[in-house]
Amino acid sequence: MIQWKCPACRVSSPTLLSPQPTASLDTVLSEIREMKHQLLDLPTLVNDLRSIKDELSDLKKCYDFSSGRLDEFDTRLNNLESKVSEFEKVQDTVLSLQSELASAKLELMSHDQRSRLNNVEIKGVPLKKDENLFSIVEAIGRKIKYNCPKAQINYISRVPIHNSKEKLVIVSFLNRYVKEDFVAAARADKDLSTSDLGFQGASHRIYVNDHLSVESKKLLNKTKIIAKEKRYEFVWVKHGKIHVRKNVNCNTFIVRKEQDLNKIV
Repeated sequence: MIQWKCPACRVSSPTLLSPQPTASLDTVLSEIREMKHQLLDLPTLVNDLRSIKDELSDLKKCYDFSSGRLDEFDTRLNNLESKVSEFEKVQDTVLSLQSELASAKLELMSHDQRSRLNNVEIKGVPLKKDENLFSIVEAIGRKIKYNCPKAQINYISRVPIHNSKEKLVIVSFLNRYVKEDFVAAARADKDLSTSDLGFQGASHRIYVNDHLSVESKKLLNKTKIIAKEKRYEFVWVKHGKIHVRKNVNCNTFIVRKEQDLNKIV
């Protein structure tokens, strides 16, 4: 039903406006199409995520495996370190025992040599049936001009030489100083020979030296070989000890054990 209004009222009443849409239909459709386009990539993204998930799972397995191997390696390393520690202790023990053995051997060698300090070794005296060794020593004393009465001798005997038919004459004196003087006089006589003792036939040199133990003789031979190689001029034995001197201008040193051979340079 139409209501009547006066012209003035019609002028003052507001005009009703039709509502305006916030977005056009085309815009909405465009956005929907864009969303649909983006959704087309969703399966690919899902697959990529699954692939990443699988890779992460594999990586975790590798990590767990590596972690287990590292734990195993750490255990083996600890066991190895423990064994090395035990080995070092055993090695220290062996070195200590070797040192003690070397010291004991040196002491035994020294004791053996000290027991021979009063002895002289006479080499080159031919064997003779019914020989009188005291007479032989007396004849040597006359030749070297050193009187050695029988009363100064503790004992005298023949001793075989290894791998030889020859036998040494070993004289043990009661007094060490008599022994030293006897050796010094014999060494001063450079031509003591078998003819001086009344032996017939070809004359051979007779040598009078300190009576060395078997080990001391081995050490003396090694010393002579090395000294010759290193051009040392003097190697001699005095008071049962091995003396070495490079030349007249150098100091003398004593070789008591094999390690001392390193001094010959």
